[in-house]
Amino acid sequence: MKPPAIARFSGRPFIRGLSALALLTGVTVFAIACNDGAVAQPEAMPDETPAVSGRPAITAAGQADIADFVSQQQAVNAQWDEMRDEFDQWSAGLDACRPGAMRQALNEFAVSFNDVTERARRLTRSETASELNDLLIVAAEEEEAALRRLRDHWQPNNVSLFENVEVQRADAARAQQDAEDRAIELRAAFTERLTSDADAASRDEFAKALAPVIKDWEELHKEYAELREDADALDADSASEFVEKMTAIVDALDELPDTPEDAEDAIDALREAAQEELEAFQAAADAASAETGKAADDETPAATPEPSTEFDIDTIDAAVGEAEKALDAAGEATGEADDAETEDEIDPERGLTELQVFNTEFDRLVVSWNAFHDDYNAWRSNEGGCDRVEVMQELDQYSLRVSRLARDVRALPGDGYLLPVYTLLTDAVSREESAIRSLRNTWQPFTLDAFRAVHQERVNADALRRQADIAVRELQNRF
Repeated sequence: MKPPAIARFSGRPFIRGLSALALLTGVTVFAIACNDGAVAQPEAMPDETPAVSGRPAITAAGQADIADFVSQQQAVNAQWDEMRDEFDQWSAGLDACRPGAMRQALNEFAVSFNDVTERARRLTRSETASELNDLLIVAAEEEEAALRRLRDHWQPNNVSLFENVEVQRADAARAQQDAEDRAIELRAAFTERLTSDADAASRDEFAKALAPVIKDWEELHKEYAELREDADALDADSASEFVEKMTAIVDALDELPDTPEDAEDAIDALREAAQEELEAFQAAADAASAETGKAADDETPAATPEPSTEFDIDTIDAAVGEAEKALDAAGEATGEADDAETEDEIDPERGLTELQVFNTEFDRLVVSWNAFHDDYNAWRSNEGGCDRVEVMQELDQYSLRVSRLARDVRALPGDGYLLPVYTLLTDAVSREESAIRSLRNTWQPFTLDAFRAVHQERVNADALRRQADIAVRELQNRF
């Protein structure tokens, strides 16, 4: 049956017109009263009340029952209204759990992430960091797109869009890591090239200092080879000349600049070969001088001295041969550097400078990105302040309270005259009890009509309660 139209008067709704149910209730009460009055009574009863407006009178005992019922009903109504007021105040404070709060928060996140995307797009473009910039820009744009889809298509209890945001966040984290790793690799490569270039410059400097020494040494060997074609030994003058030239070569080797690290062994071997060759020539010169001095002391008329045959020329040949091997090894060791730079290679100093700019801007971008994620994570952890656990605990408490209220209502007197009134009140509280229990069992945050069923059943219960009030007044008017 559709409840009667309700208006508001003095803060409480009242019935504009008496419904068919109220009329039926009055008729029922009247019939019960008539049956009760049909019982034979003594003609003179001191506790009998005269009939009012032609209706059967209610005995004093019945009046006492009605008065007791009214007293208990007022206490129950006070408890009922208090519970409702507290429920309304609590539910009014659940703004964070309403759909509008969710939509507003999602819009704010979608808008605020645009700052992260713009910061990524403003990264300084350079030849060194262009690929790194693109990694970050694409990642930021895709995460922003996921947030916009969540904002535009969100529905309560649909987690797929939230999961898509998490997927894009994971991709963005990988892009950040890839960019950082790539920057580290580039820095190491540029630093290595700078070191290599410095080594090459040092090698070039050393090679330039060594070149004239090698040239003089090769000229000496050439002269020695020509001499060997004409003689099997050295005279004193030739030996002394070779000693003088080899001494200059040994001194020049000692005055070379710092030797490249990877050529140290070859240069040490070269110095050792030079020293051995010098000693061989020195020994030949000493032998030749000794032979010449012996001839000068002889009383035989002076004659041209013969070349010395006491010194083994093979010793010099062996020393020269070892020196030539050492020269070849030194040439290879000092000529290994390849400092040729292709047209596509970036100057390492410029590359390191551009990387420094990228790293500074990247760090600022990541700070901004992480700050956004921290805010988003904090919001997601408690769903923007909508604490499901706390809400469910409150609903449990209200469910218990309305159950206790229902027990109190069902404990009201419900015999005789009061049965129709009792039926109306128990029906009313049952409706409200069922609505609260259903809300506790089905409530989900951010649903549009979470409390609508409770309020609708409250309206229905109020209609029944008003009908019960009318029936009680009808009984009271029969005093």
